[in-house]
Amino acid sequence: MKTLLTASILTILVLLSQAQSPCDKIKYLDKLAMAPGELPVQEFKIMDYNQIPDSVKARLQNEIIKETSASFFSSLRVRSVKYLDSAINEKMFSPVIITDENNNPVDFVYVIFYEMQFKGNIPFVFKLEVKENGGLLRKGQFEGVFDQKKRIIPCTKALSIAATDKEAPITKPGDIYMYYNQTYKTIVWQIMEADNSSGDSQHVTVINVFNGEVLERNEFLKGMTEFDND
Repeated sequence: MKTLLTASILTILVLLSQAQSPCDKIKYLDKLAMAPGELPVQEFKIMDYNQIPDSVKARLQNEIIKETSASFFSSLRVRSVKYLDSAINEKMFSPVIITDENNNPVDFVYVIFYEMQFKGNIPFVFKLEVKENGGLLRKGQFEGVFDQKKRIIPCTKALSIAATDKEAPITKPGDIYMYYNQTYKTIVWQIMEADNSSGDSQHVTVINVFNGEVLERNEFLKGMTEFDND
């Protein structure tokens, strides 16, 4: 009986330890604040994917298949949709000027967040910026996403790299993100320092998911990590 009780306690402790792992709560692009050089998606309005006209969705499907493949399109799952029109843009703190790849002005844009799976059933989220008629705002939005056959280093390995970094180690991780980084043209792990009661910022380490290289070490302002104004 004593042996059984000991085994039960160990099992509970292991389960609790696993439940508390930061890697159990990975966040993706739809929960990440955009880099300054990108559209301020956090200020766009959320909408239901079913509200998009069927003709627009049909054209978008053709555009995606043309850029990737039919099998790739069929593997995608829509996570969320946001949009920007001229009325919303006028009310923004800093209105934006949007142009397509031919530098034609665009007054309406959808931002659709898609979820896909990499090797090992690892979820990954990317976004597409789409014109009102269903055409892609610009080509090349599948860079680093489509037909990616490289193996991604696991979250636990990324945590180990961040913790042993000689310049700015993160020994107490907080939020963890995985997304395509426009600056470095690769998918990255972004590991935040655990929140603290003092200070206005948190340390962040950005790591290449394919080779483990530390790409960036900086400070991230608190309150800037979520799209919280749907």
